Amino acid sequence: MGVHRIPDSDVVVSGYQGGGGIGMLFGVVGLLVQSSINADTGTGKVRNVEDDLRFDVRAKAIDMTNTVMAGDKFRTAFTLTPQPGGSTMTVTPYVVLTFVKKTDNVRPYIVLKTKVATGGDSGKTIKYFCCEGKALPLASLTENNGARLKEVLTAELDTAVNVMLLDRSQPFPRNDEAKLDTNGLLPFMGKPLKWRGFDLGSYNDYKLVEFRGGMFVFSGVNIIEPEGLEITPVVKK
Repeated sequence: MGVHRIPDSDVVVSGYQGGGGIGMLFGVVGLLVQSSINADTGTGKVRNVEDDLRFDVRAKAIDMTNTVMAGDKFRTAFTLTPQPGGSTMTVTPYVVLTFVKKTDNVRPYIVLKTKVATGGDSGKTIKYFCCEGKALPLASLTENNGARLKEVLTAELDTAVNVMLLDRSQPFPRNDEAKLDTNGLLPFMGKPLKWRGFDLGSYNDYKLVEFRGGMFVFSGVNIIEPEGLEITPVVKK
């Protein structure tokens, strides 16, 4: 609630909201209350640098996905054109710039919202979130026409696309007993949150944690750098 969307872009700004934190757990990007006090606050935080925060994530995602799919790893798993009787995956990419509460530091997240449809089955939606590196001052992300922000988001997008294609071609094991307790900053949330997720394994040095419950703004596969979150296995009693 109260997030600000940079006009004519797929970039959303969050994390600065006041009021009860529980309300921030729910919501759908695109259904924004532009007149709310929180949205106005977000507008004020980025009003003078909105052009520097623009990132054509859709065009970048298309180019990067085409490049990755041309390699040997995914060449036989996906095609760029629908096949008779096959499944079709749609991907909606966007960016979430999350302010750390009471600071001007920002954590940029790449989000890939995916759905695989087969015949009359619309399929299950899975989102993939990636944030690399620590929160950075807004001023450093926007200088030189947002050069640093674009560098960070491009690296995150590469990681997210690879994890998405891996999971959607040969799904990571979903073990209901592999529970994890996490503590730290999550997409959209401006202050640390304790939340329970599920261990999906790893990708390179990244830990893959799935938060379930489609109503939550951060639900999906979170691609987490070492020490990106405090993670503790849940011991069955």
